[in-house]
Amino acid sequence: MKQKRWLTIPQGSVFLLLMCSLFLFSGCASLNEREILSTSPCISNSWPHEKSDLQPDPDLTFGRLDNGLRYVLLAHDEPQNRVGMYLNVQAGSIQETEKQRGLAHYLEHMLFNGTTHYPPGTLVEYFQSIGMGFGADTNAHTGFDETVYKLLLPKGDRQMVDEGLLVLADYARGALLLEEEVNRERGIILAEKRSRDSVAARVRKKQMHFEFAGTRAAQRDPIGIEEVLLQAGSADLRTYYDAWYRPENMVVVVVGDMRVHDAEQLVVKHFSGLNPGSVQPECSELGRVAEKGTDVLYLHEPELGYTRISYGTVYNEQSTDNTKAWEEQQLHAYVAASILNNRLEKIARKPGSPFTSADVYSGVFLDTLGYATVTASTDNSRWREGLSVLRQAISQTMESGFTVSELERAKKEILAYLKKQQQTAKTRNSTKIAAEIIRKLNSNEAILSPAQELALYKPMLEAMKVDDAEQAFARLWKRERRLIQVVGTVDLGSDEEQAEEQILKVLAEQSRVAALDWKDEQGLHFPYLQSPVTIGRVQERKSYDTIGVETVQLAGGVRINFKKTPYQRHQVQVAVHFGQGKLSEPSPGMAGLAESVVRESGVGGLTREQLNQVFAGTNVELGFKVGAESFSLTGTSLAEEFEMLLQLVYTQLHDPAFRKTAFEKSRERAGKMFDQIQNTVEGQGQLVGSKFLTGDNPFYTMANRTQMMDVQLHQVVEWLQPVFSAAPLEINVVGDIDQQNALALVQRYFGRENRSEHTLIQPTRVLFPQGQEFVHRVNSSIDKALVTVAWQTDDFWDIARTRRLNLLASVLGDRLRLKVREELGATYSPVVYNQSSRTHQRFGMLQSKLTVSPDQALAMAELVKEVAGELGKQGVEELELERALEPTLTSIRDMQRNNSYWLHAVMALSSRHPQQLQWPLSIVNDFQSITTRELKQLAALYLKPELAAEFVTSSRR
Repeated sequence: MKQKRWLTIPQGSVFLLLMCSLFLFSGCASLNEREILSTSPCISNSWPHEKSDLQPDPDLTFGRLDNGLRYVLLAHDEPQNRVGMYLNVQAGSIQETEKQRGLAHYLEHMLFNGTTHYPPGTLVEYFQSIGMGFGADTNAHTGFDETVYKLLLPKGDRQMVDEGLLVLADYARGALLLEEEVNRERGIILAEKRSRDSVAARVRKKQMHFEFAGTRAAQRDPIGIEEVLLQAGSADLRTYYDAWYRPENMVVVVVGDMRVHDAEQLVVKHFSGLNPGSVQPECSELGRVAEKGTDVLYLHEPELGYTRISYGTVYNEQSTDNTKAWEEQQLHAYVAASILNNRLEKIARKPGSPFTSADVYSGVFLDTLGYATVTASTDNSRWREGLSVLRQAISQTMESGFTVSELERAKKEILAYLKKQQQTAKTRNSTKIAAEIIRKLNSNEAILSPAQELALYKPMLEAMKVDDAEQAFARLWKRERRLIQVVGTVDLGSDEEQAEEQILKVLAEQSRVAALDWKDEQGLHFPYLQSPVTIGRVQERKSYDTIGVETVQLAGGVRINFKKTPYQRHQVQVAVHFGQGKLSEPSPGMAGLAESVVRESGVGGLTREQLNQVFAGTNVELGFKVGAESFSLTGTSLAEEFEMLLQLVYTQLHDPAFRKTAFEKSRERAGKMFDQIQNTVEGQGQLVGSKFLTGDNPFYTMANRTQMMDVQLHQVVEWLQPVFSAAPLEINVVGDIDQQNALALVQRYFGRENRSEHTLIQPTRVLFPQGQEFVHRVNSSIDKALVTVAWQTDDFWDIARTRRLNLLASVLGDRLRLKVREELGATYSPVVYNQSSRTHQRFGMLQSKLTVSPDQALAMAELVKEVAGELGKQGVEELELERALEPTLTSIRDMQRNNSYWLHAVMALSSRHPQQLQWPLSIVNDFQSITTRELKQLAALYLKPELAAEFVTSSRR
C-alpha cells in the first residue's frame, strides 16, 4: 500500500524509517511559474512548493511545458554513467470506476507490449541489448493514486538520454493497445494475481475494508478483480488511458550522470507535442470514514500462522499545503510516535511479555484519511493480555505524558539521521533520489535537500518541549473513533457477534491492568571494558595496488583488510569473520536460533534495550550472522563514529551475552515462523524442497520445528563462546575513511589478541536426486503451485566456470520468460539462478522456479526441462548472449562502485581464499570473452532433461 504523509515506526528501526513525510532528498530551481489549468477539476499540475513558504532545493531544475506536462531534472553522478528516468502518472486504482477495477495495473503491463516506436515484442529485447536488465533496470508499479514507469539507463550521453525519453514519451501517449496483445497479456495479469495471492494478502484487503469503510480506498486494490480482468478489452483500457494519461497529469523525472541542459532540450523535443485524449476524467469523491463509535474486526485465519492484535483510530483530514508550520506539526507527531515505539519495544523485550513484537503507525493516506494504530504479534493464549497492554499504553500516555529523557532520546535519534543524510548527500543513489522526488510530489510536499532538512528541523527539535510531543499525541488519540482488531490463528468461535463481545469485554476490563513501567535507565555507560592501550605487533603488511587493498597480519591471529573508497561519502563498513559458521553447527536448527539470540541479547554489560538507549544519537549498527563457512559481525557507521563501532565489535567478541530471555523470545518467534510456513507453497517449498534437492544434507536443509525447538540455550553457549573468544579474526574495513588512522585504531583494539586456528571441519557429501521428481501437497486455500526444476552443477572455485554458469542461468531465464510468460501466460516472473557451493567440492545447483496454477505444474516442469535441454542441443544464439551479457556488464560496473561488493565479495575471507583478491581484475574481460560455444558446452554437460530433479509444492489435493 502506498502511503502519503505517513509516520511509521516499526520496532527496531527508529532511525532507519524516519518518516517519509519529514526527511526528504532533493529539490528544485528554475520553473515556469504559469500553471496550466486542466479541463478536469480533479487534476492540478502546480508544484507543491508554489503553495508553500518552504524554499525548494536549488540543485533541481523544474520545468513545465505549454501542454501542462512537468519535469524535474538533477545531475548526480552516483552511480557513474547511469541515469534514472521516470514517467510519473498521477493516477492509479483510486481513479478507476467500478467497471474498471484492475485496469490501471493492466494498462501498466500493456505499455511494454507495443507503442508507437516499439512494436510488440521488441521493447524488452531493446533494453537488454543496451545493457538494461528486465525488472532491475526497466520496471513499473501501480499504486492507489500513481503509476510510475522506471528506466535506469546504462549511459548518460545525449543519444542514450534521447532514446530513453522517446520510450517514456511512448508510454505517455503512444500506447497501441492492440486487442491480440491485450488478450495475450491477460494470462500474465492473472498469473501475477495468483503469485501475489496469500492468506496474509487477503487478510490485509479485509483490514482495508474495515479500516477505511465508506471510502473508495476500501474497494480499489490495485490488482483488481477477476470479473473485470477476464472481460477487459482494448477499448476499456483506452478509455482509462485517454482519461488519465494526460500531459497535465504527468511528471517526467530524470536523475543521473548526464547534462541537465541536454536533458531539458530532449524533454521539450519528445513531450511538448503530446496532447490529451478525447476522454474527460471523471472526478469521484474519495469518501469519508466514520469518526465516532467502536468497531471490531475478528478474523479467524488458521493458515495465517500468527495472531495480530491492533488498537487504533481513523479520521477525516483536511488536505493542507506543505508549510513550515505543517512540517513542525508532523515533526512533533513523529517524536511522539518514536517515544511510544521505544516504550513498546521495552515491553516486548521484557520477560513474560504478552507479545513478541509491536509497531506504531500513524499518518495520512491519500491526503485525507488519517490513521493511528498500535499493533502487536501475540500468542493465541495471551491475546487478551496483549490487547489490554496496547490500550493501556495509549491511555497511560494520555494521562501521564512523556518524560524529558524519553524526549531527548527521540530527538537525538532524529538528529543523527539528519546528520547522516547531510554528510552522505553527494553519494546517494540516483534511483533513491528519484523515488523520493516522485513520492514527495505525489504527496503534495515540497522537496528539500538534506542540508535544508537539517537546517529546518534542528532548530525545531532544539526548541521542542515535552508539552509539544504530548499535544501531538493527544491530537491523534483524543478522537472518538476506535478500531479493534484480532486477526489470525486465535479461535473465538464461529459466532462473530459473540467473538466481538469477547473482544469488547477485554477493553471494558482495562482498569484491571497494572500501570506499565517504561522508565529509561540512568547511569548506563559505554564502552565499559578497558580498551587496549598499545598497538599490536605487525607481522606482515602487503599492498594490492591494482585493487587498492592493503592487508596487515598482526601477531595473535588477527588479519586486517582495508580499502579506502569514495563511493559512499563519510561512511564506513566493517565485517569481522571468524570460526567456521554453519559448517560447525553441532545440530540442525542451532544456527538460526543462535543468530537471533546473539542479536537480542546485547552484550554482557548491557541488554539489547540498554544498548539501543546508549547508542541513540549515533549511526552505529552491528549485526551477527552465521554464514556458510564463518561467523560474522557486520557493522556500519559514519567515518567519525568508526572508533565507537570498533568498541562495539570489541565488546561483542570479549563480553558476549546469551540471555535466557533472548533465547525464549527467539524460540517463540521461530515457532511462529513455522506456523506461518506450514500452509504456504512457498514456505513448504523452502522447508521440504531443500531436503529433497540435497538428500537431507543438514548444511543446506532448513531445520524443522522439532529440531529447532529441541535446541537448548547451553548448547548455543557451548558452541559460540569459545569461537568468540579464541577463533582467529579477519577484520575487513571499507569506506571513506583515512587509512592510517583506521588501521591504527584496529591495531589498537585487536593487536593484543591471542587466537589460534582450530581443526577444519570437512563437509558431508551432498546427494543430489538426479532424475527424480517429488510432489508435495500443501493444505492451503490459496490456489497455486511452486515448480522447481534443478540441475547439479559444480562448486564455486573455478571462477571462470562459475561466471559462465551464472550467465547460462540468465539465458535460460530469458528463454523461459519468452516461452512461459510471454507466449503461454502461465507465470508472472520465472526465476533462474546458479548457486555454486563455496564449501562442498563438486557441488552446485542451477535452479528454475515458477509459480503457476496447480493443474499446470507438472506440464510446466516438463516444459522447463525441454527448454533447458534445447540449450545443450541447439546452442545459444548470439543475440541471446548479448541480451544476457550486456545487463550483466552494466550491473558489474555498478557493483564495483559499491562498498558492499568490496567488503563481501572480494575481501571477506580472502585470508582463506586469497584468489578472491585477483577476481576484480579479470571480471569484466572474462565476462566479455564468453562465447555461445562455451554456454552450449555447459548446457550440454549440466542441463540434460534426464539429469534434472523436479520438485512441486501444490495447494491442490
